[in-house]
Amino acid sequence: MSDALEARLGRLLTVGTRVSTVVLAMGLAATFAMPGSRLAYVLLTVGLAVLLLTPVARVALSVLGYIAERDWWFVLYTSIVFVLLIGSFIAAFA
Repeated sequence: MSDALEARLGRLLTVGTRVSTVVLAMGLAATFAMPGSRLAYVLLTVGLAVLLLTPVARVALSVLGYIAERDWWFVLYTSIVFVLLIGSFIAAFA
């Protein structure tokens, strides 16, 4: 894995984690300020969705990075992981 790809993956994970933390904190604050409000529910749901989708985005970016590097074995392995992640999301929400 190239240093540039590692740096991009690190930024993606950092941004995803920070965004989810901020949105979840806003949802928690809204829950205390306005118990039972729709806004609090939406913020908490979006925060959890961002938190759950961050690793999925990391795997998708890895697939693209390995394609760019023409590392076909890692494209295969990472694609399998990506399909399994997507399949688990579909099974969980179906």
